[in-house]
Amino acid sequence: SDLFDIDPGAATRLTFSDQPTTTTAGAGFTPTVKVTARDVVGNVATAFTGDITIAITGGTGTTGANLLGTKTIGALGGVATFSDLAIDSAGSGYTLLASSGALTDATSNPFSINAGTATQLTFTQQPTPTVSGEAIDPVVSVTARDGWGNVATTFVGDVAVSIASGTGTNGASLTGTTPVAAVGGVASFPDLVIDSAGTGYALRATSGTLTAATSTVFNVAAGAAKSLEFTVDPATTNAGQQIPTVQVTARDSVGNVATGFTDNVFVAVTPLTGTANATLSGSKTVAAVSGVASFAGLSIDSAGTNYTLDATSGTLAGATSTQFDINPC
Repeated sequence: SDLFDIDPGAATRLTFSDQPTTTTAGAGFTPTVKVTARDVVGNVATAFTGDITIAITGGTGTTGANLLGTKTIGALGGVATFSDLAIDSAGSGYTLLASSGALTDATSNPFSINAGTATQLTFTQQPTPTVSGEAIDPVVSVTARDGWGNVATTFVGDVAVSIASGTGTNGASLTGTTPVAAVGGVASFPDLVIDSAGTGYALRATSGTLTAATSTVFNVAAGAAKSLEFTVDPATTNAGQQIPTVQVTARDSVGNVATGFTDNVFVAVTPLTGTANATLSGSKTVAAVSGVASFAGLSIDSAGTNYTLDATSGTLAGATSTQFDINPC
């Protein structure tokens, strides 16, 4: 017979002729993704010039992931080439769905999106209100993330934490293991301790050139009372006259005022100081208020030199005042 041609039929369905492959978050697919319109028997429908749209197949990959780039392309000779597609969220088991009007949709092969290189730090477990001298619990953790916010799982660099400048109590110290090497992009700090009670603390996390992170604000409360201290010592006065107000303060294990302490504090003349058989008069037992006991009406009846007072309260470590004298009237 004479020569004759067979032309493709009308487009009825779509296929992925260049499949998406595993890549990095925010990076384009290589090679570029191509979708082809085909007729009922699989020929490329070269006359098809309609728009083809691509999306992440519902229920695949990471929830909330975004497909970036030009997602609708007009076919040329039955083929649509998507040259700038990217996905922002790391994850596995992604597929793409191609659609165009009444044509049968196409679903790509599965692929993964890997996290990119670390660019920034974030606190993934923020510091919570704690007690001075005790480790912050739950354990503070800092995560390295790529430019799209994915956990940079390949990051194993050192991360350091410190008290953020201008926060908390001036002169406070943070102790514990820092820096810590990240594992899978995450650095955990199990033994961080702040020694000074105060409000409005924040921590700062740093690692080389990565963008640093500042935590949310938290408070540090004083610990339980462990010892007593004379914060206003008795002063020299005359026999039988009131000694200027004496103050005794309860402190926690690291020296903060134990503001929760409200027990009775007792004062007495230290044995073998001053004049033998001298009598201390006034309210010698006072309940502490926010950790401080004030003795406003004390007096000693016998003149003498080198008196001191002792302060005691239960099992707390007691305190002895500085020396003072009682002058004759």
